[in-house]
Amino acid sequence: MGHLNSGDNHPFSLRRNLVLLVIACVLPAASVSALLLYANFKLERTNVEHQTALVAHTVLADLEREIAAMESALKTLATSRELASGDLAGFHARATAALTSGIVYNYVLTDADGRQVLNTLQPFGAPLPSTGTPAQLAAVFARQTTVLTDFFIGPVTRRPAIAMGVPVIVEGGVRYSLNIGLAPDRLGDIVARHPLPSGWLLAVLDGGGTIVARSRDPARYVGEQAVPELRALVARGGTGTLQTVTKEGTPVFSAYASSDLWRWSVAVGASTELLQKNMVARLWQVGAGLLLAFGLGLLFARSVVLKVLSSVTGLNQAALSLVKGDAVVLPRIQLKEAEAVGQAILQAAHAMQKVKFMAQHDPLTGLPNRLLFDEFAHRRLALALRQKRALSLLALDLDGFKGVNDTLGHAAGDDVLKAAARRLESAVRASDMVARIGGDEFMVLLYDVDVTTAMDTAQRMVGLLSAPYVGVSVAVSASVGVAMYGGASDTWQDLAARADQALYVAKEQGKHRAVLAADPTSDRHPP
Repeated sequence: MGHLNSGDNHPFSLRRNLVLLVIACVLPAASVSALLLYANFKLERTNVEHQTALVAHTVLADLEREIAAMESALKTLATSRELASGDLAGFHARATAALTSGIVYNYVLTDADGRQVLNTLQPFGAPLPSTGTPAQLAAVFARQTTVLTDFFIGPVTRRPAIAMGVPVIVEGGVRYSLNIGLAPDRLGDIVARHPLPSGWLLAVLDGGGTIVARSRDPARYVGEQAVPELRALVARGGTGTLQTVTKEGTPVFSAYASSDLWRWSVAVGASTELLQKNMVARLWQVGAGLLLAFGLGLLFARSVVLKVLSSVTGLNQAALSLVKGDAVVLPRIQLKEAEAVGQAILQAAHAMQKVKFMAQHDPLTGLPNRLLFDEFAHRRLALALRQKRALSLLALDLDGFKGVNDTLGHAAGDDVLKAAARRLESAVRASDMVARIGGDEFMVLLYDVDVTTAMDTAQRMVGLLSAPYVGVSVAVSASVGVAMYGGASDTWQDLAARADQALYVAKEQGKHRAVLAADPTSDRHPP
């Protein structure tokens, strides 16, 4: 008779097998959920990185606009009559009157040995320090260029400062360096214009990695070196991200952007604590969900993971393109929750394009400003030298424009400037550039033109700008100074100076005319 149980058979336990089934279902679901959590963490981290990068670029653009405006005003002051004639007492009065409530708190004139000649913080003729001028300002004399120094202690105020210096050209040489002193706490006012989310930190670093402005505890940390990891990266320039700790020891995700013009950098850090709290909260949610998900949850989670990872990869590539300044192409988003991030990246790209445009163009006329014009001119000079082509610079000034403002008001003056800009644009080719330098002053760069063409164009512009303006009863005309590029020995500064001098001659000869500057390779002078 057979037995119900043989030696190889064991009792079947429903409970045990149900537990094993639950475990078999939960373990794969848990793995998929872990991947989901990791993907979500990467998504949030990517969002934090591109947001910090956007803030860093926005603040840097704001600083560059402020610095560009200061440089333009300083260059204008450096060409004053008092400096050209050696009337230092008169210049001291002019410079003192030029001080505003902005971030500039004094003007200093130094010689080639670094000695202070005058300082608006002291009465004219008062004893001034013979040392303490930042060594970086020596480049003003050596290279005849604008210099923005690193953080230093002012020899007169004995307080922290940053300085900007421009060359004062007298009789063809650099006689002085005209400098402005910038207070770090006033740079902090610029930083304060940009509100930050809770737990975020923003710092402005000079070329040596010293903190010159900070959104939190500036009195404690301004003047100190940034953390080594950040200092090493910003020394290379460009943009990037890193995970580091603040001076207080707080872990942060950071992004930085460096200025190609001034070697300054802006770093923005977001605390990792909130991201970690969100991660822990989601762990609890997933653990509870796994008890209900089982097999169907496993299949659904696997599908979601693939979609999330695909979306994260595409969004990460779009975010990297945004940080690098490349064109942003948004991938196909397969996860609805990620669509908002995609739209935020597109909005950030549009915002960065707008910020870049505003930093390089005149807000009234829409023409390129001095910053963009200088960059374009340097490239054109290099191209003209390499291709052995001619090039001409036109400096223009509206005659009678002050009478428009005085008689009809500034709104009418603005209309005249906008109309003049459109007329100038109609007179040049796509290879040329028209820029508004300031006030009623314009510059035009003509590429691959000879003297005859350059003068014909200048005369045509005189005619265009002298035509009546709608609603303006005051007569407006134009004076133009024309300078031809003289080859490898002719610098951009020389070309601009000769165009300005020719414009001055046109004014002296009665205005409403174009005057050709002297050829730099000969002793010929403009008529």
